[in-house]
Order: sequence, then C-alpha cells, then structure tokens
Amino acid sequence: MQDLLGAVVDELRSMGVPVSIGEHLDAARALSAVSLQDKELVRATLQCALIKRAEHVAAFNLVFELYTAGRRAEDGGLLAELSDDELAALLRAVIASDEHALRRQVADEYVRRFGGLAPGDAVAGVFTTIAVTEAADLAALRAGLAAAGGEGDGGGGGGGTTGWSRSALLQDRLDRADADRAVDRFQAELQSAVRRALVADRGARAVRATMRAGLAEHADIGTASAAEREEMAAAIAPIARQLTKVLARKSLHRKRRLSIRRTVRRAMGTGGVPFRLVTDPAPPPRPDLVVLADMSGSVATFSKFTLDLLVALDSRLSRLRVFSFVDGLAEITGLVRDARSAGAQLLPADAARDAIRLGGSDYGYVLRDFAAQYAHQLSARSVLLVVGDARTNYLDPAESSFAQIRRRVGQVYWLNPERRRYWDQGDSVMSRYAPYCDQVQECRTLRQIADFVQSLAA
Repeated sequence: MQDLLGAVVDELRSMGVPVSIGEHLDAARALSAVSLQDKELVRATLQCALIKRAEHVAAFNLVFELYTAGRRAEDGGLLAELSDDELAALLRAVIASDEHALRRQVADEYVRRFGGLAPGDAVAGVFTTIAVTEAADLAALRAGLAAAGGEGDGGGGGGGTTGWSRSALLQDRLDRADADRAVDRFQAELQSAVRRALVADRGARAVRATMRAGLAEHADIGTASAAEREEMAAAIAPIARQLTKVLARKSLHRKRRLSIRRTVRRAMGTGGVPFRLVTDPAPPPRPDLVVLADMSGSVATFSKFTLDLLVALDSRLSRLRVFSFVDGLAEITGLVRDARSAGAQLLPADAARDAIRLGGSDYGYVLRDFAAQYAHQLSARSVLLVVGDARTNYLDPAESSFAQIRRRVGQVYWLNPERRRYWDQGDSVMSRYAPYCDQVQECRTLRQIADFVQSLAA
C-alpha cells in the first residue's frame, strides 16, 4: 500500500497538484488506521490527507482509479460462456439493480468481447469506449427501462381526468429519470472497465499520460476542451469575488473623517478638553474598474472567458465600465449589465459588433479614441485593466495616448493571453506599453489569472 501511495503522490505532483512531504506522511499514517479492504474508505482517507482544493478532486479521483484499477479475468470467467443475446439479457436484468459486483463483471465482459483491444495501441481507449457503448446499445436500454417503468404504473382511475393526467405525466418523468440514472451508471462502469483493461496492458502511468489528463487551471484557455471549459466556468465566480476584494482594498479614498459630535461627547469626561479625537469609520470603498477588452480574432477564444468574468464582476462592483475594441472602440457596459441581469452569456460577436471598422487590430486608433473621448472621465480612483495581445498589425501603437491615459488613472494592469516568449515578436509591441503599466501579466491559464489576483493582494 505504501508503494501505491508513493505512486499516487508522484502522479499528482506531475499533474500539478501540490502535495507536500508532510501531507504524504499524514496520508501514510492515516492509511495505517483504516481498513485497506474498503476501497471507498481508502479513497476518502487519501483525499482528506492529500487534496486541499476542490478543483483538484477530479484529478485525484482519476489517478486513484487508475492506480487501484485491479485485475480483470482475461478469459471472462463464467460470463464468457454466455451468448451475445444472453449477455444482453443479463445486462437488462442487472442494469437497474443493486448488483454492483455483477454489473462490473458484465462491463468487463463487454470490453473483453467487443472492445477490440490491441496490446500497446496508443488510441485504444477511444475506439474501445465507442465500440463497447455501441455493443451495449445504451439508447435502446434507456428507452426500454423507461417503457418498463410506465407499464407498471397502472391506469384507469380518474377516467382521463386532469388529476390523473398530471399524475401520469409526473410518473413518466420519474421513470425516465430512473432510466437515465441506471444507464449513466452502467456507462461509467464501461469506462472504468476500459481503464482497467488499459492499465493491465500498459500500466497506470502510461494510461494517464495517453489520456492527457491534467488540471483545468493549467489548461490554455484559448485551446481548452469542452470539459475543461466547464471547469473554468465554475472557477470564474471565485476569481471575481477575490478580485473584487483586492480592488476594494486598493481603493485610494478610505480616509477616516473627524467626528466633532463624538469627540465633544468623549471630552465631557475631561471637562471639555478633547484629549482623544474620535473619527467615523471610513466609507466603504468604491473602486472604479475600467476594462479595455480586445475582441479581435487572434484572441477570440480567450475573449469569451473575459466576457464571462466581466459579467460576474458586474454584480460585485458598483462602478464597472467595459469597452470592447478591434480596430474601433465601443462601450459595452450596458451589454454586460443586461447579460448579468438576464443570467445569460455575452458572446464575443455581440460585444465586438460596434468595435469593428475594417477588421484588423489597431491598438493605436483605439487608444487615441479612448484618450480623446473618455480620459477626462477617469480619476485617481480608477483602475484600468487592459486585456489583449498588444499586436498592432504594424500600425502606430500610439504610446503617447496610452501615457495620457496612464496619468489620469490610479493603476494600470495589462493581461496578455499570449505566451510571454512571443511578446515583441512580429507585430507585438508589448514592451512599448509595459513602462506605463503597474503590472503586465501573461494570463493564458486560470492559474496565471489567480496568481495575478494574489499578486495584487500582496
């Protein structure tokens, strides 16, 4: 078991999950106090000892499943003697039951019989999962389970009254939900069976490497998969909450005011001599966040994440102004507010609709326009956040206009979704804007954005 623990810890660290030596030792001590025969108890014990953040739980569960996959019967055992029709009948009989062990054996037999696994095949997992899912015909199983539930409801009664119809409709929905749960549970069993087969063929570490599994926080936002984007969406609210707190603390206008009334009252105990001055609590900070968001094609995927973050921030900041730009400038504060009120998403195409003149990025035109129209509305309380790759299409970058804007605001931060090693290559002029910024940060991943927020707090 200690070898297994060491392998799990090493794999978690390679994925980017921080596990300290002390946590490794804590996990080893915890394992000595629990039954090693109970897999779920072992899982819970290791998760408590090794995982500190909710977003790392999925990675831990994957690694734990791979390294505790166990062996499967290569010859299929007793189920190998069943015909395909008999195996399908057995699946229909156990899919909605509590026979977990038997369902696992059925899943293993489907993988053995229909998976077409070839030793050492690098992409075997993908095709095997497709093959066994088709062989099990899960869609037909789902329909059959829902129909079977409806047949057992009983009819008649109310003579087709409204009450009976509503009851039948409710029962139909419950039957379909039960069918969905049963089929989804067996689909998960099939995926676990595929993993067990692959681990038996090439080992847990090799399987994890071919799956390219990692943490959503380290994935490139611009090229993330659908599953990674879902995890990123769940992380937007905590980032917005933390950024709001940091901006509030950095507000420049938090001076406490002298309270004449309370000072005089306090002085009554000393014969009217105000030995101690009393101040009122500082007013709550109201930072002004002004955002310039690049909506050009070179950062199109990242722009979607930017807009989701801005919609989340709109409900937390009393003063938020948002401008989109490509080669023109458009204020979209109203669009952000409407999206937040409606609980809807704001798409980059809608945000960029009024910010396009010809179609290519033109930072110089945008900065000159912003300086001319809006710079006088900014103050030392304003925090300017620019999100863009600083690629100007070899046009004038208008540094003087950016310098003019910088003189009007309290802080300027620039988030660049492009890899740092590509800055100042080609038409990138990031280093020409950087001197006017309090901080310039690469922000391709959630981790980098979270680190940026933490650096502001520090």
